[in-house]
Amino acid sequence: MDPARDSGGLEIISKVAAVLRTLEDRGDTTAADLAATLQEPLSSVYRLLQSLTATGWVDRGPKRGTYRLGLSLMTIGGLVEDQLDIREACLPSLRTLVDAIGVTSFLCVRRGARAVCLERLEGFAVQSLAMQLGGSLPLYAGAAPRALLAFLAPAEQDAVLSDTTGRLRDDPPPPALATLRADLAQIRTQGYSISDGDVTPGIAALGAPVFNHRGEVDGSLSISGLRGQVLATPVLETNVTLLLKAAAQASAALGWEDS
Repeated sequence: MDPARDSGGLEIISKVAAVLRTLEDRGDTTAADLAATLQEPLSSVYRLLQSLTATGWVDRGPKRGTYRLGLSLMTIGGLVEDQLDIREACLPSLRTLVDAIGVTSFLCVRRGARAVCLERLEGFAVQSLAMQLGGSLPLYAGAAPRALLAFLAPAEQDAVLSDTTGRLRDDPPPPALATLRADLAQIRTQGYSISDGDVTPGIAALGAPVFNHRGEVDGSLSISGLRGQVLATPVLETNVTLLLKAAAQASAALGWEDS
């Protein structure tokens, strides 16, 4: 490591952060005003703005010589906000599922061709080691991922099914395409997905989609435990009812109205 280079890099990052904070606070601002506020040479501020404009983090304002936060940066911020929103919206439903059923409950969101675990609440029964917080599975494997995949728009679904670049060595093997498509069609019809040992032998799961205010699938809730706790005849109907109710409540919290 080169301490001098590291120090220079941190200084640049600090200046970038200062520019972005100022634009956030003030809105459209000229380079001269930024230089005066930050107490930096105008030439340095111009160079920094040129770099930030090239990356999309800063855009030129409608008035000549002004700058504003870029659409690219606001999109990133919107993604982070969406994650926070869906987690807050789903937490009450996750807690209800754990209290009512006693198995582990999950919230997953889509990232490319994978489902990422955004929240996991441990149940009182046997705990599955699969799908840890922050972990991921391909969208074809498991209840929560397939609940996401089934409710994607057809073009997005086709793109996911044809994408093999993001698969990891330890991922479950994909099912035959015809089998998977038939399963996805059934999930859309019944409103929930079933996983019976396809991720971890002896572990079963149910998954249901969570929709945002535009009616788009934003995430999925799932419960997972020993097969007898999730899929056995005496409990399956009750578990499905509780899961669908929890997912509907989470969707309503995100502004979705079921027509």
